[in-house]
Amino acid sequence: MNVLTRGVKNTLRSPLRTGAIVLMFAISIALIMSMLVARSSVLTKINEVKATAGTGITIRPAGTMGDQGGGNPLTAAQLQTIQSTAHISSTNMTLNDRLASTDTNLTSSLTFGSFGRRFQQQSDSAGTDTTGRTAPSPGITVTGTNNVDSVATNGGALTISSGNTIDPSSSDNVALVGSDLATKNNLSPGSTFTAYGTTITVKGIYTTGTTFQDSGIVMPLATVQALTNQAGVVSSVTANVDSSDNVSATVTSLKNSLGSAADITSDVQRAESSVQSLEGIASLALTGVIAAAIAGAAIILLAMTMIVRERRREIGVMKAIGGTDGKVVGQFITEGLTLTVFGALIGIALGILVSGPMTTSLVSNSQSSSNSQRASAFGPGGATASSTTSTGGQGGGFFRGGLSGLRNNATQVTASLTPQIIFIALGVTVLISLIGTAIPAWLTARVRPAEVLRTE
Repeated sequence: MNVLTRGVKNTLRSPLRTGAIVLMFAISIALIMSMLVARSSVLTKINEVKATAGTGITIRPAGTMGDQGGGNPLTAAQLQTIQSTAHISSTNMTLNDRLASTDTNLTSSLTFGSFGRRFQQQSDSAGTDTTGRTAPSPGITVTGTNNVDSVATNGGALTISSGNTIDPSSSDNVALVGSDLATKNNLSPGSTFTAYGTTITVKGIYTTGTTFQDSGIVMPLATVQALTNQAGVVSSVTANVDSSDNVSATVTSLKNSLGSAADITSDVQRAESSVQSLEGIASLALTGVIAAAIAGAAIILLAMTMIVRERRREIGVMKAIGGTDGKVVGQFITEGLTLTVFGALIGIALGILVSGPMTTSLVSNSQSSSNSQRASAFGPGGATASSTTSTGGQGGGFFRGGLSGLRNNATQVTASLTPQIIFIALGVTVLISLIGTAIPAWLTARVRPAEVLRTE
């Protein structure tokens, strides 16, 4: 009987002990695989978050917020500087204007209450509120943009409820009209209205779910620039950076190049907060892999040490009849590998079953802890950004969907079991088996046969 055959058959000498060893080792392998899956999935999500979340930088003329405040529009030269800055992958540009009743034949769908009157300065119609202030006429916000989706408040594509979208790169006299404004003025795709003394054709009706945005008009950037005699300028730029890792450096570069002419803000801190949470999970998963590997190695080492010590007489006989150290070690390595294979098969199957729930559990626990910390930091009620609010005509800002949207995006981790993870788990398993089996077998195989047989 050769070394391999004896090694395999020896695993069946004590079925109960073999089963216990295999079960313990299988649990260790399942933990290794689950932690590897969790770590791989989280690292993939971290890269996605860095590439998409918190990568926006908003540049506005100094002293402005939306269409409110002082300052001069950003010029063509400044836009060129922004677009040529390192790490900026794309730019969304807007030029906001407000149509008064003398500029258009449309009637605003907004009705100001006392709160709105406090912040509006127009007074082209009479009336007095309960505070004694003159009641202004709400104008109609016009947004010229090179990306119509920038008007959406959910971070996705702008919803066109009827008609078609416009080509934002054109200079045609066309527009998308908010659903509330369209209803107020009986507009539909194909209708026309006047603005700045020009006839504008309605191409489509859009809806965002927010009252302010749905009471506005969206037109190509070049069209608004031409109609308002503001060629080449914009009132706001959202610059998208290639990774959140580069946002801070890009903000610094923009501040140095634009100086005091622009106010520059970013949302990188929110992305960093979510990434830190995920990085904590990745570190925990790596610790779990190491701990499970050490546990597996200990199981095999102790089991094989016990088995080898029980067979000292057998080893002595093998060496007395001509068996070499290599054959002795080979037999026990084969036995250990056999136990490992059984344990690995069960462990991998178990790992496939539990890797998804374990990844979800790790992320959920981290999410709960992160939420508690944020609530404590913000105080009672917690401060979150709502996608249904808008400031200064900018409906949701450059980071649409608010903090909750980023947090959900950053923690929606899907467990992904790849062949690479299976191969890594098998590699760790074989390494553990070889080390845990070879050491006790090699130490015992060096004993002289006469000494072994005399002590037995």
